[in-house]
Parts: sequence; structure tokens; C-alpha cells
Amino acid sequence: MRSFIAACLVAVVIAVVGAFALNSYQETVAQAFATSSVRV
Repeated sequence: MRSFIAACLVAVVIAVVGAFALNSYQETVAQAFATSSVRV
């Protein structure tokens, strides 16, 4: 039972860290597709 609870806590920690990482990596459409000859 103890190992199951530890695995659940590790899964929650990984999910939270992943969510913060993806939110900080995300950029707007205007930034992602901006080139010298395109207007968004």
C-alpha cells in the first residue's frame, strides 16, 4: 500500500511539473508563425 501511495504522489508531481513546463514553453500564434513576409 505504501508503494502505491508513493507512486501516486510521484505521478502528481510529474503532472504538475509537466503542466508548468508546457505553459512556460507555449507561445502565441503571432510569435510562432511570424516571418519577415507574413502579417498575422
